[in-house]
Parts: sequence; structure tokens; C-alpha cells
Amino acid sequence: MDSVLYPNARVRNVQPRKQDPGAGSEPTKLFYYLEVADGGIIQTYPGTAFEKRRKHVPHDVRINDMRSVRDDFTLDKSGFELINHKTAVQDFSNDEEVKAKYYPEVRDIIKKYSGASEVHIVSHMCRKSTFAEAQDDAKIKGDKEFVTKNNPARFVHVDQSYRGSEQILFLNLPEEEAEQKIKKRWAIMNVWQPFEKAVKKDPLAFCDFRSVDEKDFRTVVANLPPPGAGEYGNVSKNLKHNARAEYSSNGDNAAVYEVTNMAYNPNQKWYYASDMTPEEAWVFKIFDSKNDGRAKCAVHSSFPLPVPFNITISNQTPESYYT
Repeated sequence: MDSVLYPNARVRNVQPRKQDPGAGSEPTKLFYYLEVADGGIIQTYPGTAFEKRRKHVPHDVRINDMRSVRDDFTLDKSGFELINHKTAVQDFSNDEEVKAKYYPEVRDIIKKYSGASEVHIVSHMCRKSTFAEAQDDAKIKGDKEFVTKNNPARFVHVDQSYRGSEQILFLNLPEEEAEQKIKKRWAIMNVWQPFEKAVKKDPLAFCDFRSVDEKDFRTVVANLPPPGAGEYGNVSKNLKHNARAEYSSNGDNAAVYEVTNMAYNPNQKWYYASDMTPEEAWVFKIFDSKNDGRAKCAVHSSFPLPVPFNITISNQTPESYYT
């Protein structure tokens, strides 16, 4: 089966939709990549005040509600899919309960909706703070200090670039096993699910891959904190060393990999699901090695949803591999 490792330069013939599906839409601003020539960055440090203060380019966009045309959005068509799922987890702040109950649920979800024969869970993260709370925390911190408020990311991105996905694979699996994986079809996928309350603030929005031009992708190098440090230290604490894994040069055992940011393009079409409940979940692609015209990733961002009251969004986003 195909294995596409570094297809960043591939250009697709993007055809904008004639009309936006969905019963309603939300006008808002999304924050796009600031080019280096204009003061943008090529390296970032997830979980730090530096990352929270990072400059982006705001653009006015319209985010369409996909509920009335839900069947038009699938993993292979758009890169993301809304599913029904009621979890058995009672307390998402309990890591052991999450690993014991939610990880098996995620494996079943990925297998069902992707057709995967094998699933490897990498990590999970519970986002309990709002964007505003995280920004306030960052204001009183130095650039290298960790922000304790974990919020939905408020900029347009994919968690790993195409090359970064391979880097993550080799950071999490023994070298020989990872080498075997990339000889076949493999992917990185996320599951994002609210818990406790319906989403009324900072919902997740996706850019339909059919409206994405990969010429707009921009690569940024992410330097994870050392294992156990900051909110993203949880991501790196179980990473396995091998000859092809990449780490920072300062000797702190911190993982390094590429992420994708994106420049604005008026052809991009954005969607969200209104009033998402704890009995629903997003399944979406970070990378798919199959190169046959299907969606390869799901560019995403949270966005401010105008409401007359304040409800904190909470969500769960474990990442999974399949081959």
C-alpha cells in the first residue's frame, strides 16, 4: 500500500464550492499564520507564555453549521466526521480512568470509522480553560514559563505536518516497528469530545479539505517541554528513543517535530457543529499516508461563539495511529 512521507510540495487543483451547505453560519475571525517576513516565527514552544502570545493574522470568515448536511462530511471526503458516542468515563480529570475506559473506546472508534486494523494510543489532554483565561495567565508569565490554563487552540493549524507525523511515529514506537509501519498505509487521528456540558463557547471548527490548497501550508517546528513539564509535558513523557527520533539539542529529552500552520485563502470553507453535546465526538485526520485524492488532514481551530452567557468548554483529544 502507498506511503506518502513528505508530500508538502504537492499542489491540488482546488475548486471552491458553489454554495455553502448548512442551515446557519457564524461570522467570526480566525487567526492565520504570520509570514516570517512580517515578523512570524518558524519555531514554537507549546504550553508556554511565548506560544500564547504568538502573533497571527486575523481574517474575517464565515463558519457554517454542518448539521443539516452532516453526511457530506466524512474522514475521507472532508478530513473530519461528527459521530455519536456516549463515553463510560465519569471523571476526565482522573488519568487512570481515562486510560482504562476511554482509550479502549477510542480504539473502537478509530477502527470503526477508519477501517484500521491496529490502533496505538499516544496521549490525551483535557482542555478545561477558556481562551481568555489562558491569555490572562500568559500576561503574568515570562516567555519560557508554562501557562497553567489549558485552552482550545485559537489559531489555524494541524497538530503535525506530513513530515512531523513521521517524526511523531518514530518518537512513539521502536525504530524497527515504526519502519514497518511506514511501508504500509498508516495515519494519525484525533478524537475530540466534550464532557460534562454542551459546547457553548470556543467550539472547534474545521476547514473542509476539499477547499484546502496545500500551497497555503506553512511549517513550524514545535519544541515540546521535557517529560512531565507543563501541559504538553504529558505528551512527551512516554516517548521512546530510537535512532530516527528527533530531540532538542539542549539535553533535556524534549521531543521536536513539525506542525502545520496555514495562510489565509478566500476559497477555504469552514464548518462546525452547533450545540455539540457530550454524547457526540469529532473524529479527524492529522495525517493519512494514502495518496489517492482522499482527505489527508483536517485543518482546525477553535473560535469565539457569541453567546449571552459564559460556559466553559471542556474536551478530550487523544491521538491515535493506525496501519
